[in-house]
Amino acid sequence: MYENIVYKYFVATDQGCREYMEDFVCTSGQPINKGNDDCDDEKSIKYFAVFDGHGGSDAAKFAQNYLFDEITKQTGFWSRDTVAVSRAISDGFISTSMSMWNFIGKTG
Repeated sequence: MYENIVYKYFVATDQGCREYMEDFVCTSGQPINKGNDDCDDEKSIKYFAVFDGHGGSDAAKFAQNYLFDEITKQTGFWSRDTVAVSRAISDGFISTSMSMWNFIGKTG
């Protein structure tokens, strides 16, 4: 049913006048049914994110590496309930932020 769908996207970044690149992007996709019987095998999610460094790259790079996984492992993310999915996305952002602060505390 979905075999003819093609996703095309383009990613561009610009370092601007800074000495180093501090912005990052992430694109990903995976099937929805990750062992969840409530989900349709033929559907998948697409994830597109831009992480703006705002004067430094550390937080943007951390979010690039961890945010998607944190979101998808939250309770309710893989459900069909849009409220539960929205909550899981929010919880994923919070979890990533807390993980980053813990990481800073251990390494900073």
